Amino acid sequence: MPPVSKPRSGPLPFHPIDLCQPDDLKSCAACCGLFNWHDHSRAAITEIVALQTDLFLQLDSYNDLDEYRKRRDSRIRNSKLFATIYNCEFIGFIDAARRRVGCLLHPAVTGNPELRNNCFYGAKICNEHFCPGFGCLTKVEQQAVVASISDWYLYGLIITDIDLVKEFFKRAENLLGESIKASRVYLPQLSAALQDFFTLKEHWPYKAPGNRLGKYYFSAAEYAIARIDYRTRWGVPESTWDKILVSLESEFKTLDDVRSAEKLLQNKLDAFIRAYERTQ
Repeated sequence: MPPVSKPRSGPLPFHPIDLCQPDDLKSCAACCGLFNWHDHSRAAITEIVALQTDLFLQLDSYNDLDEYRKRRDSRIRNSKLFATIYNCEFIGFIDAARRRVGCLLHPAVTGNPELRNNCFYGAKICNEHFCPGFGCLTKVEQQAVVASISDWYLYGLIITDIDLVKEFFKRAENLLGESIKASRVYLPQLSAALQDFFTLKEHWPYKAPGNRLGKYYFSAAEYAIARIDYRTRWGVPESTWDKILVSLESEFKTLDDVRSAEKLLQNKLDAFIRAYERTQ
């Protein structure tokens, strides 16, 4: 039973961009608990998604879902990051090239419109849920993320990080003195500069260890927004880059580390501004 899913054709009702499955290069399944693991590195998440895909494809029929669950649960070696978020066991690669993650029970994969009722949330909730990216990001911001990222792991981390995306664009537009034009975010030099910035989400040199995912830290069934106490630790005001620094899961040992991080972010922003101005 190989995956046969294709991106949904046409815009969703009231949403001009399908952020879940925007194209055949990447997709997002964060709302299904994709990143809700203590080890949510690319390697760890890829291993889980590949395992679930392989076990699902080994099924003789869709009547064997309980057996699938048993095999899957016995082989998962990771542990949940936040206890009350459900990690759906039916997240898998839904295309032959394994570039897109999604629901292995979705009718676009199985041809059966009823199978999603076997998952924790059921077909109705899965079908009607829209993450904050749909409502909080502007169309240009959505287009910029879609245009600049071509892999599922980084895309899922970025499209769900509202603070990171919106703060970057606010700073860029303030420097440019104008709103960023949608027609330009698809230009290769501009999407490359954006990707270079977004890649920091995965490869941030000041990333905190432990139970963090974006701006949140987790403790059993509790979570809170992480804070960087600049004044208490170093006697300085809050960084003007604070929202982005927190979104990148930053933890600093010294004020010099803070300043180095700010300089790195400024360099990425400046590179984007230069690329944007060259497109005029």
